[in-house]
Amino acid sequence: MKMIYVTVAVMLIGMAMSAPPIPAHPEGILYKPSPLARARLDIYEDLLCKDCKNFDPPFKAFLNTTYGGRPVTDYVEVYFHTYILPIHINAFTMSQMIPFLWDKFHNGTVNAAFNEWCFANQAGFQDVAGMKLNQFEVMEKLCTETDGLFGYTKAECLDVLQKQTYKMTIHNAQKFGALNRVYTTPGVFLNGVEVDPIPATATDWKRFLVPYFN
Repeated sequence: MKMIYVTVAVMLIGMAMSAPPIPAHPEGILYKPSPLARARLDIYEDLLCKDCKNFDPPFKAFLNTTYGGRPVTDYVEVYFHTYILPIHINAFTMSQMIPFLWDKFHNGTVNAAFNEWCFANQAGFQDVAGMKLNQFEVMEKLCTETDGLFGYTKAECLDVLQKQTYKMTIHNAQKFGALNRVYTTPGVFLNGVEVDPIPATATDWKRFLVPYFN
């Protein structure tokens, strides 16, 4: 079951925010090119969200299936977005590597692999252990542990995070989420409409989406 963190304060902050700038291209990280796209899925995730961690494996299993002899991703565009829940204070720093990876490789599967690593290693960045880390320690830990795993070095990672190169990118991603009425993670939207409940298995996903492929 999805975690829902909605408070009056958060709602008021969201309402008070100015609109985000119009992006140069559609916001989000495209998972794979979709030459026969019949539908669009927008997935809003928080790297330190346990529900996102549980959501990811069956959804990725679905994305690795086929339909009519072609990859299912040929028929559905999947865009991943960053949306950080207020309780996950270290996710803002960690998430700045997401647009960096996209700018470096323009390969959504690389971004997906990074997200999967973060899900698998959530414990070190949240709860009791994570709350003891200051933001410079978060940078050091993340960059040391991912050194060489996703095509960047520790030095590159530290440079991006210490200079906060993508701080405003993540800030604006949060605004895009609020503008699109995202209030929890994972947040799933099909053709702009929220999906609730979210399909639980790869089979459920296929049963749900195939009617939109025709």
